[in-house]
Amino acid sequence: MFDSNLSFLLYANGVMGAAALIGTLTGFGYALLATPLLVLVLPPRDVVPLVLMSSIVLLVLLAIESRREMDGRKIGRWTLGALPGMLVGGSILATVADGTMESVIGAITLCAAVLLSLRPGRPWRREWPGAVSAGMLSGVLVGASGMSGPPVILFGLKQNWDHRVLRASLIGYFGIVHALAVFVLGGLGIGGVEVLFQVLVILPGVFMGFAFGWRWRARVDQRLFRYIALGLLCVSGMLALFRI
Repeated sequence: MFDSNLSFLLYANGVMGAAALIGTLTGFGYALLATPLLVLVLPPRDVVPLVLMSSIVLLVLLAIESRREMDGRKIGRWTLGALPGMLVGGSILATVADGTMESVIGAITLCAAVLLSLRPGRPWRREWPGAVSAGMLSGVLVGASGMSGPPVILFGLKQNWDHRVLRASLIGYFGIVHALAVFVLGGLGIGGVEVLFQVLVILPGVFMGFAFGWRWRARVDQRLFRYIALGLLCVSGMLALFRI
């Protein structure tokens, strides 16, 4: 834990700036990077709503640019599965001890990094059952840890969706599910006025990360960046898992 408000301010804005940069370039990874690094200095019950609320700001900015490439059917199937899943995840977050949640969040991050590095098999012919299942698992994760991405990202990759459609649909889905998760967690007593104040404090980092990502998104080699992002996820997951 930091011993001064200034140290926390600099650290949190740096984390959110890096997370927003990755989220802008790839369409995902914001919560995966921000959550495990923030649980080093804040309790998971504060981190999850903080990451979700701040991510909505970034997702609105990204949605303006990618709205024409969003696939409403894909987003709807994911959301259908996520609704019951986030209730389960939120209940887990509300009842499990902070130390346990930090380990869970770290483990989720490490597993996500490994899974995202694997090549998916053949696409499923009947897409909707897998899409709803991926959304349900995503909902559990977003309620328990704020990290909704891995299941739906892996599903989209497995189905060989066009990367532009996948990126845009992920942005639309995350925007809906993260907003719903904030209300679900609020109903469970997680989050509040203090979290809203913290969101305002870290928004400069979010905007800075978005600005750099927007400027560089057409110049960065996405394949190389994928390896860099996965490396960062592994490091952040280990920090949260082992409390280095």
